[in-house]
Amino acid sequence: MTNKPISYQITAHANLRHYLQGANEATSIETKRPLTARTLLKALEIPESEVMAVIVEGKTVELDSVLEKSCAVEIFPVLSGG
Repeated sequence: MTNKPISYQITAHANLRHYLQGANEATSIETKRPLTARTLLKALEIPESEVMAVIVEGKTVELDSVLEKSCAVEIFPVLSGG
């Protein structure tokens, strides 16, 4: 049995884009083990305090949700207005 790598296609929106070093707004990460949304943020060095929502395959997930398979992940910043 071979362990197929898990690939996360990550899009960071608005002011979170600068955390994806060298990428305009999207990047990908491959791992051998599933990550939680929280661990993914840490790997990208995106502070949780700057994140309003993590959306996986179109559904909002909790930070402790395990991302079991390859998927598209969108990260949205905290919004402010006035």
